[in-house]
Amino acid sequence: MKLIATAAGAALFGLLCGGAHADPLQIKIGWATTPTHMQPIIDALQKRHPEVFHHFGKTYVAEGVHFQGSTPQIQALAINDLSIAAFGPEALALAVNNAHLDVRMVADVFQDGVPGYRTVQYAVRADSPIKRVEDLKGKKVASNAIGSFGDSAMRVMLHKHGITDRDVTTVETKFPTMPAMLMDGKVDLINLLPQFDHFLKDGQFRVLFTAADGEGRIQAQLWAMRAEFIKAHRPALVDFFEDHIRAVQWLLSPAHHDETVEMIAEATKAKPEAVAFAYTKDDSFHAPDARPDIPGTQKAIDLQVELGLMPKGIKVAPKYVDLSLVDEANKRLSMASGG
Repeated sequence: MKLIATAAGAALFGLLCGGAHADPLQIKIGWATTPTHMQPIIDALQKRHPEVFHHFGKTYVAEGVHFQGSTPQIQALAINDLSIAAFGPEALALAVNNAHLDVRMVADVFQDGVPGYRTVQYAVRADSPIKRVEDLKGKKVASNAIGSFGDSAMRVMLHKHGITDRDVTTVETKFPTMPAMLMDGKVDLINLLPQFDHFLKDGQFRVLFTAADGEGRIQAQLWAMRAEFIKAHRPALVDFFEDHIRAVQWLLSPAHHDETVEMIAEATKAKPEAVAFAYTKDDSFHAPDARPDIPGTQKAIDLQVELGLMPKGIKVAPKYVDLSLVDEANKRLSMASGG
């Protein structure tokens, strides 16, 4: 009996001293379209090259969750069904002002209007009578989700040319269905993803304007998290961002481009040549260090308030920004590389 008691006591001591390990933090990450949103491709990379992810399965596990756009993620973040939301600048302001969430911009997803990189394009049929933005009055425009970046950038351009929301009919639909809807005459303007550029090359579509025409350089999509979630899980989140930045840099590396295209083709069911643009200068800009453009975020919000697209904006910095996670992660990576 004494031996049993001693063994039980030793086991209890071991548990109290760290023999018991907490479950890894579950991180759910919102995304809308890939490969521009990297998360689904990072999920694929983790399965192919787990060596890139030093902390996955130990202190955290992460997975992407698909949404139609930015704004549907506000509710998911509010009810804790989502850990990290991919917001456009407008959605960040709406999360604060309408949903009353204490959120922080924590990282980059992608930026638009960066010199030398692709900007989001809005296309009409090549034989369309629409030659100018003003010609869209009374027409049907496609949107993935009201208040998303793609939707907001389109409305900025329309408002700058005197076209209000009441002057057009908005048809909400998924990005992959937009080209077919344009071809069938169900809509007159779409947000043309780069994987559908063959419609331009074939002479079936033409670009009417771009997001950069209306907004210049901005933070198109950013990662946002609730402040309380950051406070409760900071060490695991730094581990996550260390792995995330390492994965982003892996995908951006020209040395890995062929394999990256292969993963994207598998994830999107597209032909490799259709997605070969990804993570090159033919794509949107992705920050290799995951740091977002704070002035670019503020600029986008201010412009939408000025044009009447939002009744109220926010002052993004310093209250709604927390770059400490990516900064600590980058510091670790720099030290590991001898920088």
